[in-house]
Amino acid sequence: MNSSFNDFIEYVLSFYGKGGLYDQGRSREQIAYATCIYLDAIAHYDSKVFTWGDGDSLDRERVRDIMNNIYDGSYNPFDYLEEKEVYA
Repeated sequence: MNSSFNDFIEYVLSFYGKGGLYDQGRSREQIAYATCIYLDAIAHYDSKVFTWGDGDSLDRERVRDIMNNIYDGSYNPFDYLEEKEVYA
């Protein structure tokens, strides 16, 4: 499949970058960041949860899902820093 990190970024960009097949206007930086999060999840979780498919379509779609969570407003990496009201 994709033999390097840059190849995978270009592959994802061709789908979700400006003018891509499913144009979401994503930048290389956004894709690279989401890919790093995905690779960290693979390293952290049991291989039955996440696996690296050599940069295949499932990897691309998982990175897309991460980007959608981050950049479309439902993900806040600093959420743990916000004060939460605790109900006893």
